[in-house]
Amino acid sequence: MHFSDYMIAALILFGAFIMLMSAAYTKKIFNILPNNDLRRSWKKLRFLMLLFLVGYLVVATVVILGQTELLAVLSGVIFFMGSLFVFLVVRTGLDSFRKLKELNQNLDDTELKNKELEQFAYITSHDLKTPIRGISSLASFIKEDLEAGQTEDVYKHLDTMQGRVKRLESLINGILQYSKIGKIIPEAVDLNKMMRGEAKNYQDPTAVKFIIKGELPTITGDKIQLSQVVSNLISNAVKYNDKDVCEITISSEETTYAYEFTFADNGPGIDPKYHQKIFEVFQTLEQKDTYENTGIGLAIVKKIIEKHEGKIRVASDGKLGTKFIIKYPKMLER
Repeated sequence: MHFSDYMIAALILFGAFIMLMSAAYTKKIFNILPNNDLRRSWKKLRFLMLLFLVGYLVVATVVILGQTELLAVLSGVIFFMGSLFVFLVVRTGLDSFRKLKELNQNLDDTELKNKELEQFAYITSHDLKTPIRGISSLASFIKEDLEAGQTEDVYKHLDTMQGRVKRLESLINGILQYSKIGKIIPEAVDLNKMMRGEAKNYQDPTAVKFIIKGELPTITGDKIQLSQVVSNLISNAVKYNDKDVCEITISSEETTYAYEFTFADNGPGIDPKYHQKIFEVFQTLEQKDTYENTGIGLAIVKKIIEKHEGKIRVASDGKLGTKFIIKYPKMLER
């Protein structure tokens, strides 16, 4: 046996030792993996490592014994097993990263939901108490007026009370709508058809004018949720418009990875300092007695767009007109 044969055998045995250490470290990985699917994948890798270890020892023995023909056969087997091992390592690693990414996303979503729920509970309790206190006060006024025989203000108080009840009902409905925004059921959504359907809700062309620039694309997303986005943006533009004719212009631009939709109106605009506030739950810039507004419409819009992995922002100088710009990813289409 030549010196070179001893060197080859030594290198093979050293490789076997490294494979044994790898199998030992792989076993430690089992304790930190978050679920059984990942553990099973890594157990398969560990089994293959141990199989390699046995193969290395056999090859080293064959080299020492000088069995050249058998060595050639075993070398072919080892090369094949090596390529299979690399493939399994890459696939297992990719699966592990995907599952860990999903778990991290779920943890981030849970943390976000907890913060959102805390803020939501605080604001909700305040906004629900306000109309209830108003109803209680009005009931006291009505009782005092009736006891004093002064009935002229009773009907006025009753009308105001009905308004408070309607606001309370709207708040409860808004809470239910916001809480129901959950899993996305993707399907093809023809935005041209959706816009035409929404425009039919505003039949008077002398009061509301729709302008659609070009052809809007067909996108992939939850049709019901996206319909709610369109409805809320348009109804807001109409409700707060201060012109004789409310003009709403809808346009789209396509980039490599996303669509950008713009809903522009000719209303009074929104002061830049309120551009973030308007997307918060139950936040409204107008007196609620003026519009009986719950302040949840744009919060719903923002949550739905973010569920679809998109973004929404507002552009306005606070003097003339408002643009709501939605960046909607194409990744949902793949």
